[in-house]
Amino acid sequence: MANLQNGLQSCPTRIDGAPVLFAHKVSAGQCQDRQRGQYHKCFTCAYNNLYVAKHGRPLPTRVVQKPSPLAMKVG
Repeated sequence: MANLQNGLQSCPTRIDGAPVLFAHKVSAGQCQDRQRGQYHKCFTCAYNNLYVAKHGRPLPTRVVQKPSPLAMKVG
């Protein structure tokens, strides 16, 4: 999914929502470069140009940062 804070998206973002073993944060330009280069994961990605043309872009998600247990103050 796209991140509202920095404009990056997870590559790949699976069409079926299944988790991926390795994901990268990429810009829209990097995504297009990978598609032009026929990156092997693009055919299952929700950002694939053919999929987007039929179904639209995935909805962006907001990043929720969880507080680190180390940053918590104790008594």
